[in-house]
Amino acid sequence: MPKIIDHTERKDQIVEAAFDVIYHYGFEKTNLRKIAKKAGLSLGSVQHFFPKQKDMYTFAMDVIFQRFEERMQKVVETEQDSFENAVRMVKQIVQVHTEEERIENDIWVKFTLMATMNPEYQELKEEYRKVNLNFAEDIIKMLYKNEYITNPDNIKDMAHSLIIFVTGLVFEAVIYTNLYNDQVVEKKVREYLSYICN
Repeated sequence: MPKIIDHTERKDQIVEAAFDVIYHYGFEKTNLRKIAKKAGLSLGSVQHFFPKQKDMYTFAMDVIFQRFEERMQKVVETEQDSFENAVRMVKQIVQVHTEEERIENDIWVKFTLMATMNPEYQELKEEYRKVNLNFAEDIIKMLYKNEYITNPDNIKDMAHSLIIFVTGLVFEAVIYTNLYNDQVVEKKVREYLSYICN
């Protein structure tokens, strides 16, 4: 009797292997053969789910963004002060709490750099940028609604500046891992948010 394969489980297995390979070797040295080997599967099995490398990368980045959104939903507390919620929300982008989060940050940085040099990924890169900008805008609107920010005309500009700050902090945390733990990131986020609030 042939073994029944759980397709979701198998895709997750492949994506976790992809994360490991990308993290250790970068996108430029990653291919489906290496991912298959890491997952303990044949190349054909991997290609069944991801016929092209781009399919794999797209799915992997979607998984990272999905995890990011799930974490985001968990940190917003309705009874908590909106400034504290904003701090927790921004910290979800600059993920340094667990090894898994650090790896996801590292992969996001590598993907962004790879996509910048590869026209095939421009559309996907822009999609993710819009997600980040919308997220930043939600934070700024929340702070405005709760009177931490008084100028509604600057919401889009402030959201853009917040993303610039966060992206810089993510890159720093990836490049200088030993300098950025959860406390350092929180301190930097609090300083920035305090600066833009009244």
